[in-house]
Amino acid sequence: MSRKTPKKFNKLCQRCCKKCKQADTVLIVSCPSFEASPVQLTIPLKFPPGRPRKARN
Repeated sequence: MSRKTPKKFNKLCQRCCKKCKQADTVLIVSCPSFEASPVQLTIPLKFPPGRPRKARN
């Protein structure tokens, strides 16, 4: 079984949620049917290394 090569899309088409994608070799200036795909924001949580210490009384 042969492996499928991942398709490369134009930068504008990569950000679109529609299925009318163009190849990366095509130069697209604007697209009338462009709809930006939603982006999920991630918040990195930074914790100090190790276990938390017990509070002294």
